[in-house]
Amino acid sequence: MSDYPAEEIRIIEFGEDDAEEISHLFHEVWAQSAEYPEDWRQGRMYSPEKIIEEMRSGIHYFGARLEGRIVGLYKASITDRGLYGEHQTVAPKCRVTGLASAMYIQFAEYGRKHGCKRNYCNILVGQEVGLRLMKKFNFLPWGEPYEQAEGMWVQLYERPLNDK
Repeated sequence: MSDYPAEEIRIIEFGEDDAEEISHLFHEVWAQSAEYPEDWRQGRMYSPEKIIEEMRSGIHYFGARLEGRIVGLYKASITDRGLYGEHQTVAPKCRVTGLASAMYIQFAEYGRKHGCKRNYCNILVGQEVGLRLMKKFNFLPWGEPYEQAEGMWVQLYERPLNDK
């Protein structure tokens, strides 16, 4: 993916037929994400059945492919507070390529298209990559940091979608 400029990365919505491949990417990436507690990481390694169940309940999976394979994704759901994004997962070979940025751009576009007032997401306290993305895309802290899982502190961030 490093051969492609970020603006050429195409973010698409995945469907139930992609659940097996999404599950595989979750297992590959979250097994290596040592900055998160082990129990929490294990909980992020969804089975294809859980992914399909979420899709059927209204959770959207967006991401990108490289050479036909899913290499990055995130989940989004429309709530009464806005468009909530979570579970961003990028294959190690595609980090520092602009893929995460492309997903944040699409996250705003999708929210605006669906009348959401804001995008919002949690970022691990002290996680440099997440903090850089929050700054780059004009997200601001929303409330105080909180313990999402035992020993794992996160900060909720929001980005109003009235900006273009």
